[in-house]
Order: sequence, then C-alpha cells, then structure tokens
Amino acid sequence: MSLVSAVPDDPTMPGRLDQLHRALIEHGRFDLGFPGATDLPDMTAVSRFDPILLNNVGHPFATSGAYRLHTKHLEYEVIGFFADLFEAPLNNRHGYVTSGGSESTLWALWQARRQLPAAWVFTSSAAHYSVAKAAELLRMRVQTIPTDARGEMRYDLLHAAVERQHRRRRGTGIIVVASVGTTMTEAVDDVARIGDALDAAGVEPEQRWIHADAALAGIPLALVDRDLRPAFTFPAGAHSIAISGHKFLATPFPCGVVVALADRHTGRGDITYTATADSTISGSRSGHAPLWLWYLLRHWGRPGLRDRAEAARDLAAYAEQQLRRIGWPAWRAQKHAFTVVFPRPPQSLLDRWPLATDGRNDAHVVCMPGKTRALIDRFVDDLSLSVSEPDEMPEALAC
Repeated sequence: MSLVSAVPDDPTMPGRLDQLHRALIEHGRFDLGFPGATDLPDMTAVSRFDPILLNNVGHPFATSGAYRLHTKHLEYEVIGFFADLFEAPLNNRHGYVTSGGSESTLWALWQARRQLPAAWVFTSSAAHYSVAKAAELLRMRVQTIPTDARGEMRYDLLHAAVERQHRRRRGTGIIVVASVGTTMTEAVDDVARIGDALDAAGVEPEQRWIHADAALAGIPLALVDRDLRPAFTFPAGAHSIAISGHKFLATPFPCGVVVALADRHTGRGDITYTATADSTISGSRSGHAPLWLWYLLRHWGRPGLRDRAEAARDLAAYAEQQLRRIGWPAWRAQKHAFTVVFPRPPQSLLDRWPLATDGRNDAHVVCMPGKTRALIDRFVDDLSLSVSEPDEMPEALAC
C-alpha cells in the first residue's frame, strides 16, 4: 500500500487522512529494518500542551528572554540528565535539544571548527552520511578511515593518517567523529583508543576535538557498567556526544540532544530581537521535544531505561538465533547491539519488509524496545518461505 495514492479512494480531507492512517498502520506491521522504539507510554499528561506554540528560541540555559512560551527549564534538566549519564564534569557542560542527530553533528563540527579553524575531519567509512554532509556545509575537509569487517574504525590506520596530516600541518588540529553505533552494523568506535591514536601521532589535547555520534547506541551503552562497555563518554576523551530521541526513547517525531564540554564551546552573544544569547544552529527550536523527552526520562528513570535496553538485547539475541535456525547466517557487531546483520534477502521479501541494506551484500533488523518475538517470528517465517526455491537464495548460501 502506497502512502501517496495518485487517485485517492476518498478525496475529502477526512477521507485522505483516514487513508493515510490506514497505510501507516499497515506499514508499521513490517517495521523492523530501521531504529525506532515503539513502546511509547501513555502521554496524556503532556497532550494538553499540543495546541500551544512552544518555541525554545536561542540559548537553552537563558530562560529570561523576551519570549516566554518555552520549555527551557525542562530542556535544562534534559541536558543535565544526559550530561550526568555521559559523565560530563559538573562545572563544564553545555548542550541543547536539537532536531535530530544530523543537526547535533553539524553543531559539534561547527563548534570544533571555531576552535580549530584549519583542522581536517577524520571519520570511518561506516559513519552516518550526515558527517560528510555537515563537513560539506561547513567547508571542512574529510578523510575517511577504513573499518574492520564488523564496521569498527581501524585505529592503526587512523594513527597513520593523523600522523601524516599532523606532520604536514602541525598546529592546525585534528577533529575525529567516532561512530558509537554505526548505521549498518551498530559497531562502536572506542573513543579512548582514538585518543591513544592521537597521542601516538603527537596531537596535543588542546589541538583535538572528538565527537561521539551516539544516536542509537549512546543511551543503552551508557547504562552498561563502565568496565563492560566500549569507552566513549567524556572521561574517555569525548568533547561532544549526540543522541537521538526518536530512536531509543520512542518520541513520535525526530529530535536529538547534543552535550559538550562548556569550555570548548563558543556562543554568538546576545540577540537583540529575542533579548537572549544564542548558541544553537536553528535559533527557533521545538519546545515540545524537550517536554516529551523530560517526561519520558522521568517516566522510565534509569532503571526503566536499563530494563528496556536489556529486553531489546535479549530480542536481538533471539532474532540472531532464529535466523540461524533456518540456516541464515546472522551476527552482531558487539554483544550490546540491538542490530542483527545477515545476507541480503531476496527482493520479494524486501518488497514486504523494507530493510536497510548496504546496497548489495547485507541487510539488518534492529530490535528496538517495543518490538516483539512474534514480529521476529513472522519475519523469519516469511524469510524462510521466500527462499524455499534455490533460485531465490543469495549466492553465498546457495553454494
């Protein structure tokens, strides 16, 4: 069922909306290939704010500007929650609620460029496409570092590339974007090992900026004991960390949060029109996103968030097991991952189940909170039926 029909069944406004709603509900029955939690709790408590224009214009910590219909005091608490979760120093933290991970990465690179205007950006070949897009917008030069077979950055190759660049352009600085949960496999670049590579290349601490793009994996990984997870938080050497609200936290609209060290941040000063400082990309920002995030964080708390993460990992382990049961190879990049990777299924299955693929060889499912074993079983059964004929099997499995 297409979301946009050339000839609507019912051309009236109610009819069009009913048709769209039916299509979205139907598509939701096959929603397993992209990261979005679906266990949203009852939000009646915040629904009364829906008709109010909430504009968190300007600096998130400046609540005394001319415009008063905002939720900046709640945004401040949201930023504080994530600053605590990612172990930012109490007297050295900044951030804001963004429109999503892409804006968060753009803001982090913008801030890094203001500190290190001639620095190159280094990131892995598995990084989210928004990294290259943000660098292009900012006219920053990017060097891509290859990954290992599971999608994690090759630290030896990073060291070699940084050393060559640092030798030629000593003093210009180095910016690295670490993927804390890559798009395709959910592999994690270890920020501490990135820092070691920069140390070995002779890059001084004040001449570096490490941004952790942790859109999907940041929250669930931070809830794991420090000794049992990859190092990616502020004590590990990050200068900024970004997460998405619509992935793990289940907000029904895209949003994100970026947290950074305040002593590495530079704002733009007071804006006369709004009577407040501005430190953001967009200026006017949704006041509803901080409201929803604040409510969800209060609703679940750390224990509830940890339980949701563990349930998602258990489901991923189950999906991996069930795929292997039918003879379909499956794997996870790291033991905490929600993402299960496997050979690309036949197109007949992809027509029903819109899965993310790497273009040719692999596909994945993402076992987010709210997904169920029944959904996994239905997918695996459908996959099994779709490859009942040898001609439908990928070449690697047909041999």
